[in-house]
Amino acid sequence: MIKRKLPIGGIQTFSELRENYDVYVDKTMHIYNMASRYKAVFLARPRRFGKSLLCSTIEALFLGQKEYFDGLAVSNTDWDWKVHPVIHLALGANDFTDNGAETFVGTLNTQLDKVCSLYGLSVERSENAADRFDRVITGLSEKLGKVVVIIDEYDNPLLSTINQPELNLRLRERLKGFYSVLKQNDRYLRFSFITGVTKFAQVSLFSGMNQANDISMMPEYCDICGITQEELETVFAPEIDAYSPRYGGREKYINKMKEYYNGYFFTKKKLSVYNIYGLLNHFDKAAEFDFYWSMTGAPLIKYLETKNVNAAEIEEAEMKAGDFADYRDTAITLFPLLYQSGYLTISDYDETTGLYKLNYPNIEIRQSLARFLSSNYSKADEKLAASMYTRLVRALLDGKPDDFLNLLKLFLGKVDYSLSSKITEYYFEFAVSNIINILGLRCVNEVHTANGRMDSVVFTDNYIYIFEFKVDKPVEDAM
Repeated sequence: MIKRKLPIGGIQTFSELRENYDVYVDKTMHIYNMASRYKAVFLARPRRFGKSLLCSTIEALFLGQKEYFDGLAVSNTDWDWKVHPVIHLALGANDFTDNGAETFVGTLNTQLDKVCSLYGLSVERSENAADRFDRVITGLSEKLGKVVVIIDEYDNPLLSTINQPELNLRLRERLKGFYSVLKQNDRYLRFSFITGVTKFAQVSLFSGMNQANDISMMPEYCDICGITQEELETVFAPEIDAYSPRYGGREKYINKMKEYYNGYFFTKKKLSVYNIYGLLNHFDKAAEFDFYWSMTGAPLIKYLETKNVNAAEIEEAEMKAGDFADYRDTAITLFPLLYQSGYLTISDYDETTGLYKLNYPNIEIRQSLARFLSSNYSKADEKLAASMYTRLVRALLDGKPDDFLNLLKLFLGKVDYSLSSKITEYYFEFAVSNIINILGLRCVNEVHTANGRMDSVVFTDNYIYIFEFKVDKPVEDAM
């Protein structure tokens, strides 16, 4: 097999991808629709879901680089290909944990330097980044016409300092002033596009009359980032054909990819997407199944370590639509945090109540978050010993529940004594399901039937296990 050149390693420049790589998943019709319909757009998606490449694609479109769009969906539309001056600011690569305010100003000045150099504009550096941003916009507009502003990972200064309240407050004040420039200069702007992991309600970008249109949960943009099943099977057909025999055929191979990397729903529309980062690394590593996305780390998860959260309530959490995007520094809560960071996804939507149900998207997330929760909340060992891991899995796969329960007792015996007063039926339900998630098997809690409710149900290829938990009650009650 001759391996195609895939954009591994975070290729975020559209022109480079089109010139030097063999694969591009076409999202240009989404860009055409939102740029034709809106003046300002905000999009929230987890890290490493293609937001930066999307920003670069929008930049190339407004720069009139038509040659890079040959054969793509937008080339068949009435797009005018008019050239606009573009201010593209990217805040995702900087560390703001030390001297955050100074880093923020320095980063913006450096990136505005490049804009001024590119367009032959003379606007001196300033400690007031908002003032310089204002003068660059008006200067470009006077010289070249209406301006396009793209800001990628706008919230990184806030997320990277989420455990440093005082520094976070200073940065938030800086951000308020900086982003207010966009509203003040609305008449000079053709289009603005802002991405982030989440939406902080107290940043003035999202307040007032001229707020950005938030497309994050709009059904028509559910797959603007990520890869749909149809896109996977079409764009990556050569890779699927090459690796299918190893996994028992095309259907079994595709189903395993679904279990590991699919399952992300960002709207109430029943269309899920794959994590592109995980898929690309899977193909690049000769189709080895591993936890590529979760290995790269998540700044938001660190925040959980400092907060007293009830981790046992994670599965089947429910939220109203407004709760997804209303982050405030004093009231960041567990469920929106996990959703925005990609550790939970929408699993169902109730039209009557307007409630979204959340759950883990796939095996990778179940296992990686289960390990985190096991070490931070149950106080048990962070990792199961390799031998116990193998024996636990084998017991369930071979239909030997007694062997599984005996091994489970050894593991639960490591729970910190200080937690003994907190042990309830629900605690055991959470602890056992968490261990099963670490093993990579599917475990569903609180399963309702016509005859009652099952605490936990575990699924393997050949067996289904039903768990009923009781504390300080006779086993006959459970039976």
